[in-house]
Amino acid sequence: MERSFYFKTIILFLGFAFNIWGQPIEPKENKKPIKSLFFKRELNLRHGLLKLKYAFNKSAKKSRSIDIIKKEWQLTFHDNFDSLDTKKWRLGQPWGEFHPGYKHQYYSKDLVKVKDGKLFLLGVNQPRTFIEQDIEVSIPYGVGLVNTDISFQQKYGYFEIKSINPKGPATWPAFWLTGANRWPPEIDIFEMYGRKTGQTIHNQYVTVHWGKTDTKSRGFLSQKINLPNNSDSVFHTYGCLWTPYFISFYTDGHLVSKIRVNKRLRKWINDEMVIIINNSFDHRYTQYLPKDFKQNEFIIDYISVYSLPENEI
Repeated sequence: MERSFYFKTIILFLGFAFNIWGQPIEPKENKKPIKSLFFKRELNLRHGLLKLKYAFNKSAKKSRSIDIIKKEWQLTFHDNFDSLDTKKWRLGQPWGEFHPGYKHQYYSKDLVKVKDGKLFLLGVNQPRTFIEQDIEVSIPYGVGLVNTDISFQQKYGYFEIKSINPKGPATWPAFWLTGANRWPPEIDIFEMYGRKTGQTIHNQYVTVHWGKTDTKSRGFLSQKINLPNNSDSVFHTYGCLWTPYFISFYTDGHLVSKIRVNKRLRKWINDEMVIIINNSFDHRYTQYLPKDFKQNEFIIDYISVYSLPENEI
C-alpha cells in the first residue's frame, strides 16, 4: 500500500515536471521536434478519484505519423510553386494594402515571388507612402502575403505546409485558416515570434480563435510547442487535422497538440475557411531590428489540403 502510494506520487510529479499532458517530451536542440519517446495520459473518474495512466511507447514515431494516415484521404488543393498561380492565390489581403490599425507594414505583390520551385514571401525595410482619407501615411516595412479567398475554401480536413521560416528580431510569420464569410473562426497552424532577439522564432504557437466582441475575438485557446533551433534554416512540415470534434496539430508528421471542440466552440469553428500564408513584422519589436536590416525571407516548398472521408467527420 505504502509503496504503491509513493510510486503513484512519483509518476504524478514527473507528469507535472515534464509537462507531458498528451504531449511529446520537449526536444533537444538540433533534434527532430518529436523523438520517439512519449507518455500518454488517460483520465478515468471513478468514485470521485482521478486516475492517471501513462503508457510508455517506443514506437511512437510510426504510430503517430500523419503521413501514414493521409494516404487514405482525397487531395483537394495543392501547389508546389513551379510557378506563381494568381488564379489560386490572391497576392495580399482583399481589404487593402495595409491594416488600418497597424501602419508599420504594408502588403505588396512585388514581395511575393517564385523561384526554383519555392514560394518566397519577403519582408523588407522599404518605406512607402500611402494616402488614407486625404492624409499621407508613411509605412516603413513591406511584407508578402497570399491567400486562397479567390479560389479555394474548405470545411474540415487536413492542411499542411512545408517551409523555412524567416529569422531575426520582430519576425512574425504565420500559416493560418480563417472564415470565408466571417471572422472568427480562425485556426493558427503556426505563428512564430522573433521578439527582441530572434531566439524565440523556434517556438511554434498554435491557436484557435472563437466568438466575437466588437472587433476582437471573445476567446482563444493557444499552446506553445518548442521546436529545434533550426526552423529558420531547415524545411519542416506543419499541419492541422480539423474535424467537428477536435483540432490536432502536427509538426514533421507528429502530433504536437490537440484541442477538443465542444458545443460552444463548434458553432464558431463550423465554417468553410480559406488559407492565408504571410510574412510579417511585429510592431512591438521593430525597434530591435538591426540598423542595416534590408530583407528576410519566408520560403514555402508546398501547400497541400486533404478532405476527410464521411466516416471521419
